[in-house]
Amino acid sequence: MPDSAAQDSPWSVFGYDLRHLSRHWVSAWRDFLFSALSPLRARLDEPVLLHRGGERRGYRGGLAIKASREAPRCRAVEVPESLFLTRTVLIPAAAESELVAVLDMEIAANSPFPAQDTVSGWREVARTADTLHIAFAVAARSTLAQWLATRPGGEAGEAPELWAAHGEAWIVLRGFGETAREGLYRARLVRIGGLLAATLVALYVIAGLYAAQQRIALDRLEAKQRAVAAQTADVSRQRQALLEANAAIAAANAVVKAFPNPHIELARLTELLGDDAYLAHFSARGRTLQVRGQAVDAALVMQSLSEQPAFASVTAPQAITALANTGVEQFYLDIQLADLPAAGEAPVASAGAAP
Repeated sequence: MPDSAAQDSPWSVFGYDLRHLSRHWVSAWRDFLFSALSPLRARLDEPVLLHRGGERRGYRGGLAIKASREAPRCRAVEVPESLFLTRTVLIPAAAESELVAVLDMEIAANSPFPAQDTVSGWREVARTADTLHIAFAVAARSTLAQWLATRPGGEAGEAPELWAAHGEAWIVLRGFGETAREGLYRARLVRIGGLLAATLVALYVIAGLYAAQQRIALDRLEAKQRAVAAQTADVSRQRQALLEANAAIAAANAVVKAFPNPHIELARLTELLGDDAYLAHFSARGRTLQVRGQAVDAALVMQSLSEQPAFASVTAPQAITALANTGVEQFYLDIQLADLPAAGEAPVASAGAAP
């Protein structure tokens, strides 16, 4: 367990020393791949045929499996309880990166056998958020060798694995036939890792080829776009010029509509007044005409102009007055144009038509 000095260190987070982060990383992968509780081991470990008394049963990853048609290549023998000692210890989770060294010290401290004659094995049986429950077993190598030599029903061939029962779990005593199974398991992991790596490389190559194909297609589209843009550049310039001309025409029409041609309106009035009336004054302000003239019947002139569709309204800002001893009347009229007259609607009068 980390001491208080380590916990007070700026490198310590929740009791873990970040300077040993690589050790924690390796420990996590070791547990995932090789722990007795690893889900990979339960599926990929080599099956073992366990001899227990007069029974034989298959195991994979420490868990019993159904009998298969093909006999397992690895064998194990249950060690009698009288030949080994077991103990369960609690290890802080923060010390998981140094688990092997910690267990070596625990085994050395609790083994009643000489160090050179001690055989041991351990496995994780449970864990909590901050504690690991580790069960280990110790036995004398010389005693196990004598027992194997005199074991009834011993089989020739490679040395079997030696398993020690701990409740419902099994502890493998290291140094006997477990190396063959470990080698097969590691080889299977390497093959699967190689397949996964090859799959990832194949996916990367496929993605790269697809990206290259899309890039080639994009380059072709860009080349076609540049060619079409070059072909249509002239048309685009002409279209832009046409749009600018239309805008200028629209602006000119707006000006003409707001300020009609006074010559055309003067010619229109001259034609409408006839021979018994004439204009003495004419002015135009936008679409409003102001006229002053004389006529034999000024009211008739005003009524005649009001009936013209080109004039929206005809009003008299001053009263009609009769000029003494002349037989004519003087009128003042304000005329509001209704709409822009069409070109050529009224003939343009000569300079002497309206004195």
